[in-house]
Amino acid sequence: MKRSITFLLSLLLSLMAWADIPIGYYSNAIGKSDEALMTALEGIIYTHTQLGYNELWDCYETTDMGNDGYYIDMYSTCKYNHSSYHVGTASYVGQGLNREHSFPKSWFGGEVYPMYTDLMMIIPTDGYVNQRRSNYPYGVCNGSDVVTYTNEELGVTMLGKLGKSTYNGYSDKVFEPDDEYKGDFARIYFYMVTCYKSDVANWPGCDQLNYLDNEYKAFSNWSMQMLLEWHRADPVSTKELKRNEGVYNKQSNRNPFVDHPELAEYIWGTKQHTAWTDGGDIPQPIDKEVPIMLSVDEAAVKPNAFRADWTSGGDVSSYTLKVTRQSEAGATLLMSENFSNVNTSTDGYTDIGESLDDYADNPGWSGYKVYTAAGQSLKVGTASAIGYIISPKMQLSGTVTVVFKAKNWIASNGSSDNSSIIVSCGNASQTVALSDDAEEYTVVLNGCTDSNVKLAMNAVKKRFYIYSVDIYDGDLTAKAPRRQVVEEGDSTWRMVSGITDTCYTVQALDGGTYEYIVKAIYTDGTESVWSNIQHVTLTGTGEELLIGDVDNDGEVNINDVTALIDYLLGVNSDSLNQATADVDQNGRVSIDDVTALIDILLGK
Repeated sequence: MKRSITFLLSLLLSLMAWADIPIGYYSNAIGKSDEALMTALEGIIYTHTQLGYNELWDCYETTDMGNDGYYIDMYSTCKYNHSSYHVGTASYVGQGLNREHSFPKSWFGGEVYPMYTDLMMIIPTDGYVNQRRSNYPYGVCNGSDVVTYTNEELGVTMLGKLGKSTYNGYSDKVFEPDDEYKGDFARIYFYMVTCYKSDVANWPGCDQLNYLDNEYKAFSNWSMQMLLEWHRADPVSTKELKRNEGVYNKQSNRNPFVDHPELAEYIWGTKQHTAWTDGGDIPQPIDKEVPIMLSVDEAAVKPNAFRADWTSGGDVSSYTLKVTRQSEAGATLLMSENFSNVNTSTDGYTDIGESLDDYADNPGWSGYKVYTAAGQSLKVGTASAIGYIISPKMQLSGTVTVVFKAKNWIASNGSSDNSSIIVSCGNASQTVALSDDAEEYTVVLNGCTDSNVKLAMNAVKKRFYIYSVDIYDGDLTAKAPRRQVVEEGDSTWRMVSGITDTCYTVQALDGGTYEYIVKAIYTDGTESVWSNIQHVTLTGTGEELLIGDVDNDGEVNINDVTALIDYLLGVNSDSLNQATADVDQNGRVSIDDVTALIDILLGK
């Protein structure tokens, strides 16, 4: 069976095209310049799959494998692969392999997620060289104090060198990478301060960073100039392109400065104050509407199925539909806070952070630099201090959903703070860029390590208004939307992403009353809030479909894959069951159903 599936996979791949950069991936950055451009890039790449630290070992075969079957080690000439010894403390070059934070973890506070396991900057290297590099900045060094390391017995040597910096503007000890990889490391550093733009101000930092003077540009002056020189002198290589694609496959985000090297010039270099166009025209604003779920069409309700219908969301690439049986909701509401005791028409001037309980519906709130504001809201933060609010303590599991309504603070002259809120629960955090209008935002925090939730400003000179906070135990939202229809769940709930029409038929459900909602994924990659809720009741007495049983023999097996491919090739359609052949449940039978069916057989 595996041999047959391998053959069919080869056939399938021959019918499909592959594009490295997903269409529209950087759309939201087009037309922006300077800090606005950097903020847009942060919004595109920040949300990604958080890997476990031990998972990284299994990623390197995808991200760093050379044509010779060994990892490309940017620190040494050693030959390492997945079976190599993982060394703790090394005594010589060639003794064993490490996972190297090329952007040292001490610079962002240690084992702080998601930075701590960000595959984009954690590379496989020789353990001894990694320890010699320590957490010294990257730099340039020459002279009598410069050292490198060689193991003549093994015939391996260190790539790069250690010594006192000779680059203008810095004179302490540095690690200078090999010329072949200087551009690689520069683009990794550009990625780090962009992906975590809203966090940099709160990092312990290092001599390579200077947020206090250079704000969003993040780097020290000497470092900024040097990294740009490296970036220009060492262009993106095939190795780097392959690594970027491998990281994307593992953690679902990309390095913009590998995909579009010119972006570095628009933020730090020669094209500052110029709108980035991605080589095309600056797009016109797109139409964004929150879809409205229409009342259930009773004629389309079957014992185990129904059709959901909704209005258009405007310029939409896809929709995500969530269906939940009411008695089995995926998340439990723990607290709903509307700050209903705030009663004022203007911003207050007294910090009420220590007396928030006087204004909140739930006891146990605390905060810093918090002020009453109009519309039963709070104003958080000042021009000189980072403000925050902390929820009451609750019994939280590892996954928490925070739904909050907020907006930017806008000055009397009409200028916006362009703020971002950092939502956190212990080590788990997510940064959300705010709109100038009050909107509802939904954040899912995985790996929570605390008993309350904190909503904080991302930097000084940034303020925001917050109107309400709802906290759920569990995941209330869909997974990240994909470019094809994907249906997940069981007979009691469904999450369907990638829908391109304004309706979808959900099948094979148990009896019961269900609630369902939809959201739009716009062509610029942003999402709408969830729609209004509709309900439908199913009797559950009908015969359920066996999805994937294409040949109608009562089983799902390799014969169904053959029958489906025959149908698509026009060989035979007599025994095809159209309802069960629509494996991805998008309303049509296509090559995507072959992929979905093979995934079922492989247990994916």
